Parts: sequence; C-alpha cells; structure tokens
Amino acid sequence: MKLFIFFFLLLALAIGSFVLGIYYGLIDTQEINEKYALYEYPVVGQYFVKPESAENKVEEQPKSAEEEKTKAEEKKEEEKPPEPKKVTLTKEELQKQQAAREAAEKKRVSKLARLYGQMKPQEAADAMVNLDEDLTVAILQRMDEAQAAKVLAKFDAAKAASLTEIIYAGKQSSIIVPGDAGTH
Repeated sequence: MKLFIFFFLLLALAIGSFVLGIYYGLIDTQEINEKYALYEYPVVGQYFVKPESAENKVEEQPKSAEEEKTKAEEKKEEEKPPEPKKVTLTKEELQKQQAAREAAEKKRVSKLARLYGQMKPQEAADAMVNLDEDLTVAILQRMDEAQAAKVLAKFDAAKAASLTEIIYAGKQSSIIVPGDAGTH
C-alpha cells in the first residue's frame, strides 16, 4: 500500500511539474507539436493545431515595398462593405407597404384609445395634455363617445375648443388613417 501511495505521489509530482513548466513557458508546446506531430494523434491531436509549412511562411512575407502596398490595398478592398443593391418597388408593393403601415398605426391608436378609455377622465386628460393634437384627436375618435366627452370636458377650455374644431372639420392628419374620421 505504501508503494502505491509513493507511485501516486510521484505521478502527481511529475504531472504538476509538467503543467507548471507549460504555464511558465519552460516547455514549448509548439516545438513539441511540430517535432512529434502531435496534431496527427486521434485524442491528443484535437488540442494541437497543424503548423504551417515553411514554404507557406516564406510566401506570406512580402519581398518588396511594392508587394506590401499591394497587400495593404487588397486588405482595404476586402474591408469595404459591399455596395447596397438598388431596390425598385412597384406601385402595388408601395401600396401594400402603405396599407400595412396604416393598419399598424390604426392598431396602435386603437390600443391607446382602449388604455385611455379605462382611465379616469381627469387622469386621461392629464396624460393627453402634452400629446400632439393630431394624436389626441385620433385617440378621442377611437374612444367610446361617452368616455371621450368626459375626457374632453377635463381639458382646459382653449384646448377642448381646439380639439373640437379639429374633430368637427374632419381635418385629416398624419395619424388618422383615411376612413377613421367618421368613426364614433
């Protein structure tokens, strides 16, 4: 048993010395890899990279200043991002995109109208006071009429009058989707 412990400690000391030698650079693993071709062994090889041959190393080194300039220019060309392709859209595709944007905008305004409709009228008016008038009108038009009237009543007189004129005139804004002006 003592002999077993002795060999175990000796093995641990040898492995520890090897690891420390690699860590502190006393053992050059690259040189060992090249000398013994460790990269070719099945299990150990996965931890070692196949070194470049001497011919490849010589070819990589430029022989003159002109070659250096050429290589630098090639690298610059490789680094340039590819030029964007020009995209041409047909009138139908543009109309589809516009319709999709309008539908998404209509959905967002409807969601806001539901959110403001669930608030107390004073809270909704306080929240809307700093909004763009077009957005405020779009939200009020989407809200239930009774709730919209309560919210409109909570605005100061000048703001309520301005919003009422916009709603009455049916002014199309950037936010109201065509066909929304007459709802509610």
